[in-house]
Amino acid sequence: MSTIGLLAPRGAAILLSFGLLSACTVVVEEPRPGPRPLPQVCTMEYAPVCGQRGDLLRTFPNACHARVDGFRVVHRGVCRVDFRPVTPRICTREYAPVCAVRGRQAETFANACMARADGFRVVHRGECR
Repeated sequence: MSTIGLLAPRGAAILLSFGLLSACTVVVEEPRPGPRPLPQVCTMEYAPVCGQRGDLLRTFPNACHARVDGFRVVHRGVCRVDFRPVTPRICTREYAPVCAVRGRQAETFANACMARADGFRVVHRGECR
């Protein structure tokens, strides 16, 4: 028997194997996530910042603490509804009562300056009814 006669069945088997293998589906798995990062150590320095994650606002003692908890720093100082940093306001002790609101909360203040200093909007003179 010749060499070509011996190779023909092997060649057919190789072609058949190649056809079967090319019809197979290859599944590629996503790499597994690496190890979790080690906890970050933050100083106890008090330099308050307002952090945001989604719709949640939260005051942190410093920017490091905000980042460790997954928050983005939006401004220095404590969180306020209107996002403005806290600015100290000096008011007189004059008694000229006003009714002021913040959201749904109504409150009587000694004067308009004190109402605005607490983040309220004056709605009328006199006490709230």
